[in-house]
Amino acid sequence: RELTAPSGGFYCGQDADSDGIEGKFYTFMPDEIFHVLGKEDGAEFCRLYNISPAGNFEGKNIPNRIGQNSTGWKTDDPRLLKLYQYRKRRAFLHADHKILLSWNAWTIIALTRAGIILNENRYLSAARKAQEFIQANMIDLENRLYLRFCDGEAAYAGLLDDYAAYTLALTELYRFTFDTKYLHQVLFRAKQMTELFEDSEHGGYYLTPHDAEALFLRPKELYDSAIPSGNSTAAMALERLASLTGDPQFRSAADRQHNFMANHIKKHPAGHCFALLAMAHVLYPHKELICTGNNLPCELISYLKSHPAHDLNILFKSCQNAEALSEIAPFINSYPITPNVLWYLCENGTCRTPVSKFKMLEL
Repeated sequence: RELTAPSGGFYCGQDADSDGIEGKFYTFMPDEIFHVLGKEDGAEFCRLYNISPAGNFEGKNIPNRIGQNSTGWKTDDPRLLKLYQYRKRRAFLHADHKILLSWNAWTIIALTRAGIILNENRYLSAARKAQEFIQANMIDLENRLYLRFCDGEAAYAGLLDDYAAYTLALTELYRFTFDTKYLHQVLFRAKQMTELFEDSEHGGYYLTPHDAEALFLRPKELYDSAIPSGNSTAAMALERLASLTGDPQFRSAADRQHNFMANHIKKHPAGHCFALLAMAHVLYPHKELICTGNNLPCELISYLKSHPAHDLNILFKSCQNAEALSEIAPFINSYPITPNVLWYLCENGTCRTPVSKFKMLEL
């Protein structure tokens, strides 16, 4: 609601302060609540949302439900709308209208997961629309990514973070939609990322592409902070792609990156959490699920909703996508499409006998 651009991308953020006071926009005092809602409803709101004269944040109150057992007001309650409108009138928050590609990629990942977990189609729709915005507005004539878009103009060559996060976002869209167009784009972006950023001599990925303006030092960002580093994200994206496609080229690229990151992880494991997550896909037993049939089975969607942290790599093959999927993952050709749905569960490279019912898989 606050940060979505009309075109589908997502703005950077809003100011933390208004009228020179940090957090003022989000805080209330009891007398304001009584003024807007009246004595009875105001008292109820203050009780339900921890609003007191003493305050819970620097002498003022951030409404919250921490430790509350009683039921709060529903999100469409007209009293909440009155407070929302009052807050908008009371103070103004300036918005930063830059659209950064890497941040949008992480937003796509979050919205895709939220859409399937919470069964909210509007989140999946927002994720798809943001990806379509990037595809339409943040790619140059040579099919390379721009770093940012603002006021109708895309600018600055994309960095490793942009390519790695966007590649990972495309794999996430496929994992929950099974639309092969995302896999085609993943293949292209992953190859492009490797060609432009990988240090073929010493391992790892530079922050800037090989043909960028020469710098005194080309940095490699390795530490995961508030956002995973480009190198950790590249490791995760390549590992996902290697598992999904079975392509030895991507398996080799993923292994190279894991080996490179391992040398740094052992010095400071806590600083490389996302790289460790990527590495876990290799070090721990892993499973692949292949489903063939005419239509995407509802049992599969139900499983994804109830197991959002699933560690399965899933491919769905149908008459409609068989040709496209065979170009991406040629091994899929050996899995026939029959009138009935068939499930193939593979573990550590070995597939079990196919079954016709999902519940027989023993996931």
